[in-house]
Amino acid sequence: MKPRKIKLLLSLGPIYFLISIFSLMLIVKPAFAEMMRSNSFEIQFGNFNVTSGEKESANYNVTDTVGQTVAGPFGAYGSSSYFVGAGFQYIYQIGHFAFSISDIDINLGELSAGQHNSDNNTLTIYTKGASGYLVYAYENHPLRHSNGTTDIPDTTCDNTLCDQTTAAIWTDQNIPGFGFNINGDSTPADFINNTYFRQFADQSSAENAQVVMSSTNIAKGDQATVTYKAGMSGFQAAGNYQTQIVYIAVPGF
Repeated sequence: MKPRKIKLLLSLGPIYFLISIFSLMLIVKPAFAEMMRSNSFEIQFGNFNVTSGEKESANYNVTDTVGQTVAGPFGAYGSSSYFVGAGFQYIYQIGHFAFSISDIDINLGELSAGQHNSDNNTLTIYTKGASGYLVYAYENHPLRHSNGTTDIPDTTCDNTLCDQTTAAIWTDQNIPGFGFNINGDSTPADFINNTYFRQFADQSSAENAQVVMSSTNIAKGDQATVTYKAGMSGFQAAGNYQTQIVYIAVPGF
């Protein structure tokens, strides 16, 4: 995990010092700098700003500090694990991380040989973290008969070219299996279009969960549609087949 950036509000002592001298010359009274403190910090000089905050529209998002003499990241006050930023735009409230799945009950209906059935849902993610997010996915096991022993194998696509890490075209209705396609924001490049499918990583075979969405940018409702597809051979046992698909959404830091 990357170190968190420490963000502090800085005030400029020399600027306030000049104002204090000016007040002393006019009204002949001592001027005192305001002390702002708590159990964990102390700011010795206040800061004079006209306005500050976060502003946005449908086309942009901006934060500002108007009236501050100096604002920005101070490279001299930092290290590989933090930097110091001056200006209220560095401390505006960061939005919540949120991840949702539109439908958690996927029904592929009744399968028959020479036919593929499909269903889909939508993944949605929000994050204002500076380093974006990752979404991983895996299956507990292949589609498994209620008898606990008979499986519909994960797809290998039309020319046995796809697996849990690489998508390939799967349109031949006579090739059985179970797989998924994902299309939308920040999805892997190997899903070229909606005919490209992958296997889910199989936890029961100790396969590692695979990334299905990722970004290094702030997300304001990134969405991707997952299409689940299955087909069976003419020798497949009749009955109910099930598995569980697990998604893991990880915010960046």
